[in-house]
Amino acid sequence: MKTISKYYNLLVKDSLYRNSIYLMLSTAVMAFLGFFFWIINARLFSTEQVGIGTALISVMSLISSLSMLGLGNGLIRYLAGYEKKNIMINTSSTIVLITAIIFSVIYLIFIKIFSPKLLFVRENILFAILFILFTVFTSLNVILEDVFIANRSTVVVLIKNTISSIVKLILPVLLVAMGAYGIFMSVGITMAIAFLISLVFLIIRFNYIPKPIININVVKKMTKLSLGSYIGGLIISLPASVLPILIINLIGAKSSAYFYMAMMIAGLLYVVPTATSQSLFAEGSFSETELKIHLKKAIKIISIIIIPAIIIISLFGNYILLAFGKEYSAEGFTLLRFFSISGIFISINSIGATILNIKHKIVIMILVSFINVIVILSMSVILLKYNLFGVTGVVGVGIAWIVGHGITALVYLFLIKKFAH
Repeated sequence: MKTISKYYNLLVKDSLYRNSIYLMLSTAVMAFLGFFFWIINARLFSTEQVGIGTALISVMSLISSLSMLGLGNGLIRYLAGYEKKNIMINTSSTIVLITAIIFSVIYLIFIKIFSPKLLFVRENILFAILFILFTVFTSLNVILEDVFIANRSTVVVLIKNTISSIVKLILPVLLVAMGAYGIFMSVGITMAIAFLISLVFLIIRFNYIPKPIININVVKKMTKLSLGSYIGGLIISLPASVLPILIINLIGAKSSAYFYMAMMIAGLLYVVPTATSQSLFAEGSFSETELKIHLKKAIKIISIIIIPAIIIISLFGNYILLAFGKEYSAEGFTLLRFFSISGIFISINSIGATILNIKHKIVIMILVSFINVIVILSMSVILLKYNLFGVTGVVGVGIAWIVGHGITALVYLFLIKKFAH
């Protein structure tokens, strides 16, 4: 009992452990409930509809990433020590809102070039308007989540993501008549609800007053870090967002569905390094002198959780995929194994990128991220298109994924040793 009490007190008192765990619990809850959400979708919709729906969700996520302009990292870095917090939050939110609208409209204009199989979205005025609105809500939800991380109030993130994820389970049943777009709408409505919950918490708990403004001083303060983080973060997020579109264009919507389900399960693993790295960034930004101490804590918490999880998914992932149907298990298990083993490399990469962010080595981070993306996307296209070495279907994406992240991890190991002091 004394040992349990000791660890409980450590978790409660240590902000890095506490906020990391809240973020991991938040994403774990989303992933766990998301698992059942996709089981429901797999039963209600055809595999092809699921593939189209997941491609639309990936596009929305990509546009949302584009719209962030790195302002999330800027908030985590500067908000705690900034006197006029409302101005910084409102400036960031306003810029993100405007950017999300612009990028959504540009995508719809050129949708025939980017993803011709999704052209039906532009051809239906209601679908087009909802696409823009849901992308805006997704972007604003992310920026407000970064506000809670900056304030070390990640318990709020856990609460709002739990509520919105529960609501999401009901939506596919209500929207089944809309086909593939019903899947997309379910996620879009969930993002809108999550944003509204965040807004209410900010207003009540932090005396936040929402107001559409752009403060030049805030923009100047955040530009250097935000721009660099934006480019680096955008580059590193490209494969997960672009691959469903590549897959649906090159080998069909069904394969895109297999990819998305495998990636969704692997996302359970990736939340561990992602959440811990976010907390490491917040702590390291607050006090660089204790970076080594926080780094050791981050490595410890990641290792304890992710290694057993990788073993479990690698051995029994086929049974997990079976929940969606036999074809998902048969077609996606090998891909899932590649994704899960990559969790080791992604953990190293997440920590490495965070260290470089804290140390303002943004250009180096961008170069490393660029290598990662070039390897993953180029290998994926080649293996999907030409079936080299007998590799067929989405398995080629898995090979490209593990090779790309493995090469990047080797580079980051060297960089962590050099800059983590």
